This record gives sequence, structure tokens and C-alpha cells, in this order.
Amino acid sequence: MYPMRFYRLLLAAILAVAGNLLAGEPVSSPPATQPSRVELRQAGDGRWQLLRNGQPFQVFGVGRLTDQELAVACGANTLRTYSSGNPSDPAAVAEIRKQMDEAYARGLVFIRGLNLHRESAGFSYANPADLQRQRDTIRATVRAFRDHPALLIWGLGNEAEGPRTKEVHPEFWRELDVLARIIKEEDPHHPVMTVIAGSGAWKIKAIHDYYPELDILGVNTYGGAAALPGRLDAAGWIRPFILTEFGPRGHWEVPKTKWGAPVEPGSEAKAANYARGYRGASADPKGRFLGAVCFVWGYKQEITGTWYGMFLETGEKTPAVDHISYVYQNRWPANRSPRIEAMTSELAMKAVPPGATFAAGVKAGDPENDPLAFEWKVIRESGEKWAEGNREKVPPTIDGCIVGGAAAGRTGPSVKVRAPDKPGAYRLFVFVRDGRGGGATQNIPFLVEESKP
Repeated sequence: MYPMRFYRLLLAAILAVAGNLLAGEPVSSPPATQPSRVELRQAGDGRWQLLRNGQPFQVFGVGRLTDQELAVACGANTLRTYSSGNPSDPAAVAEIRKQMDEAYARGLVFIRGLNLHRESAGFSYANPADLQRQRDTIRATVRAFRDHPALLIWGLGNEAEGPRTKEVHPEFWRELDVLARIIKEEDPHHPVMTVIAGSGAWKIKAIHDYYPELDILGVNTYGGAAALPGRLDAAGWIRPFILTEFGPRGHWEVPKTKWGAPVEPGSEAKAANYARGYRGASADPKGRFLGAVCFVWGYKQEITGTWYGMFLETGEKTPAVDHISYVYQNRWPANRSPRIEAMTSELAMKAVPPGATFAAGVKAGDPENDPLAFEWKVIRESGEKWAEGNREKVPPTIDGCIVGGAAAGRTGPSVKVRAPDKPGAYRLFVFVRDGRGGGATQNIPFLVEESKP
């Protein structure tokens, strides 16, 4: 059997060539070397449009730089980054420009992130010295990349307003306006976007009051993505927006167990939420929608190692990738990922004694009827509180918990699970793979606790 990456690259190549042929476009073309010119235009009917080098451009984006061949094959044209490195380090600048060169050769452009310091990390938006250092860094970063043809939009900050609980903090928003003016002084040919978490009316009002230089509003929203146009209406936003992160329901939007563990949706439910969110946001009747960026195009440990990543840790794409291909370009990939229809176990959502044994099973299928492989794991609950982009440690997998199952060696659709000996919160995971680069996953939380006398 060929390695999984072979199938992914083959699929990407087939889809990319087929897409270009169907569109009447050449399979490849030499990249331009002139700086791009990007502008916003509002039509007479009030609808907004992004123009790149004079041509209409809608953002079909992915968050992160991994698996670019597959991103293009799925209809993506834009990569979103969250920072742009250290502009005073020539080697770092050269490396980023090389990344931009390589992505541009594939037909991809960038929402180039400009990181903003957070007050929770000791920065003060009332301290002139702090502000000047940040202004100098932003100016130098813009100078380092403004001439690159792959530049589309400057992304000034990501949820940098922080957990301000409806406190406006005028000094923060006024400083964003100062930074946007600096960016435009250095580069008048690319719009400035700032990304906020959700569409709270207090944030929109603060932008109206203190941040007139903003060109595009970026909104990260998950369970509420489909309703975003209506929420922006209610908040009074009339200018263009990009859905800068969307995906599964967030861990703050789902039911919790009695011990506080959020119940993670399975791969199929997550994929449906990607499609629902995109369709709802893109159907903005007022024409403010400029595009979207799905999150996250890769693997990420946040709450679990499967909640937000569109790929498994071992590299397989999940059904979320398939649905992005469909909503971005109205066609499915040649090989779709497996589907998990149901996962069951006697220990689901329960408190159980140490060492007790329970049955577990999964019902799964594959759109192409590929033979499926099953992997089961018990992983300790992370227990970390995700906040403001801090990295989470990967929690340990507990050995010896999968004690019986199919003749294939505890890897079939039905297994026996032995609860860990150590009390605490855990999850039982199942991973389903088709051997051709597709995968799916689901998990159920459970609690191990000593029996009370």
C-alpha cells in the first residue's frame, strides 16, 4: 500500500487539473512579480466588492499554511496568518517571503497577520513607550512585505480586544486607528482588517466611535456563523466583513457533563456546521460579505486534539475538508472521508469505578466503500483553560485501556474498554481511516471515581 501522503497529493493534483480544465484556465502560469493592488469598491446598490489588480476577488480562505496543494484543490485562494515574525531579523523575513513565493506559485494569496500585544501579557495601551515599540514593529513589518504580489489584506490583530466583558477601553480602539493610519502611510494599496471575537454590539460601537480607518471587519464565530449577517445588522455594521474563522460549534457552545467536560460533536456534525456557517454568512442580503476563512486547516490541540483541526494528527483529512470543497467550488473531492454514523458505549457521560470494563462500538461507512481501519484510545481530559491563543499541552494517552475487540487486534468497530485505575476525567476516542488519506473521529467523555463507602 502506498503511504497516505501519496494519495493526498494525487487527489490534490487531480482536482486542481480538473478544476482548471473545467474553468477553461491553463494548468499553470508564471507568477507575476509586481506588487498587487487591492481595493474596496461599493456598487450603486450598496454591495461591496474586493478588487485585486482590478479584478473581482472573493476570499475562499484557509487558516494556516499546511497542505496547500489540497487547499487549492478544494477551491481555496487565500491563506490567513496570525503574525508576520520579527521584521528586524533578516533571516526570518527572508523565510516568510520564501513561504509567500511558494504559496503564490500555487495561486494563493495572503491575509498577512500583524500581531498585537495583549494587556493580559503585561502590555499597556496607556503606556507611550509600549505603544511606540508596537508602532515601530508594525511599520517595519509592513515595509518588509508590502511589495510582495501575494499580499491581499493586512490583518491587524486577532481578537486582541481580549476578554473585556463589554468594557470599551477607548485607548485600545484609538490605538488601532493610529496603527491603521501607519499601515496606510506605508502601503496605500492593501486594505486593513481587524478581527474580533463574535459580533458584540459594544465592539461594533467602539469601532464606529474610535476606529474610522478600519476598512474590513473580520469576525471569528462558530455556532453563530450562519446568523452573522443578521447579528451585524442588529449591531449597526454597514461596511464589508470577512468571516475570518468558522467551523464546528465551539467548546463554549455545547452541552457539558456533570463534571464540566464539553461534549464534542463528531466529525460529521462538525462538517455540517462548516457548510451551514458558510452558506448563512455568504447569503448576506446587504452585500457586505467578502469571503471566509475556515479554521483550522491542520491539526490543533484545543480542549481535545480533534475539536478544531480539519485533519487528524496523523494527517488524514476529515469530512470538514470535503464540505469546504463543496461550498467553495460546488463539488466533492474524488475521495471523500469516512462517515461516523454513531458511537456508543455503556460508559458514555457516566462516572465509573477504576478498572471496570465496558463495551464500545462505532457504526461507520465510506462513500466509496473503501475498507476502513479503526483505532481506539483513552485520553485524559486536558483540563487546561484555553484563553487568548495560549498553547495547550497534549494530554496523555492511557495505555492498557483497550483490552479486547476484533480479531484484527483491538482495532475493529467493537471493543472492550477498561477504565483507567487513576480517578479523573477521560475521553474514549475512535479514529476511522480509509487508507486513502481520509479519516473521521468521535469521542465520548467519562469520569473515573472511587466508589463512595
